[in-house]
Amino acid sequence: GLSIVTKEGLHLGKVQKLLETGANDVLVVRGAKESIDDRERLIPYLPDQVVCRVNLEEKTIIVDWDAEF
Repeated sequence: GLSIVTKEGLHLGKVQKLLETGANDVLVVRGAKESIDDRERLIPYLPDQVVCRVNLEEKTIIVDWDAEF
């Protein structure tokens, strides 16, 4: 249920689940009220590459991710 926000401040949605794959885990993100659209996105959980910061107090994950993907 954490919100996904890009480094630029765009809200992409909320985490619905985490898929465990062989290579890396993948966040399944679905659009929410405050997000830029209602698309479902699959974002790889790659610390220091895609995932910049996880803030459990604010319930957000900051990602370096293009909103068009």
